[in-house]
Amino acid sequence: MGEVMNRRMLLASAIAITAAACSREPEAPRSPPGPDPSAVIAPLYQPYIAHGVMVGLQDQAPWSAEMRAALVAMMERSRAAGEPILDFDPIIGAQDYEISGLSVTNDALAQDSHAVVRARFTNLGQNVEVLYDMVWRDNAWRVDNIRGDGWDLRQIAMSAP
Repeated sequence: MGEVMNRRMLLASAIAITAAACSREPEAPRSPPGPDPSAVIAPLYQPYIAHGVMVGLQDQAPWSAEMRAALVAMMERSRAAGEPILDFDPIIGAQDYEISGLSVTNDALAQDSHAVVRARFTNLGQNVEVLYDMVWRDNAWRVDNIRGDGWDLRQIAMSAP
């Protein structure tokens, strides 16, 4: 008799658990992940790799409005002073280039908010890492800063000549 009672209790428990599981509301479908910020950065290197035509810094990347304004103001101050404030290309962290071995990865990602993208490559025989601080604006990833070994583009853009 005890075995029959145990089976009934087990069956009743199974029915109760199944009923509880079925009474839950179904999970809302998850939205697909947004665009990959590293996919925004990788194409920035194609003109360097292909030795293509370069564009002006303000048009070189999809900048955030704040960063674009800082770069434009820096270039105006530089012209007025007659000397460069930025004397290298921040995309490659150098003046001269021969790029190879490019790898672009996400270091940190808060979807639809901010990200850090790391570009690693060899330039003229030297290993280089460039970090991109990205922000999500107007339904797209924008470059809000670029940092390298010992330099920060936003700080340079805000400095005087």
